[in-house]
Amino acid sequence: MANYIEYASNLVPDLYVVPTSRYVNSRVVYYGNQKKMTFDTYKKSQISDNQDDKYMLITAGYEYRPDLVSQKAYFTPDYWWRIMEANNIIDILDFKQGITVRIPINFPRTNRAR
Repeated sequence: MANYIEYASNLVPDLYVVPTSRYVNSRVVYYGNQKKMTFDTYKKSQISDNQDDKYMLITAGYEYRPDLVSQKAYFTPDYWWRIMEANNIIDILDFKQGITVRIPINFPRTNRAR
């Protein structure tokens, strides 16, 4: 039997995720016959270079910890994924000592999959 899937217009992501989440503007997907809910597939956005962007050399204390870099740069650990996106880093194991990462100042606030 096929899964019954619908985009739940009465369910908004704001009820389930924090405003800094990459899923905040996603559509809610409801699997009715399983009584499960998820979000649209997240699609990475392009974060353009800006002359005001900051750069940081990853040291031993920040290795594998983009959340700590986010905390230092944005005063919240919640934007770790934006730093990863801006540097085209997919695997956390590639966030290692000795690399220099760009800390974007301007970044898109919406990432809705279409």
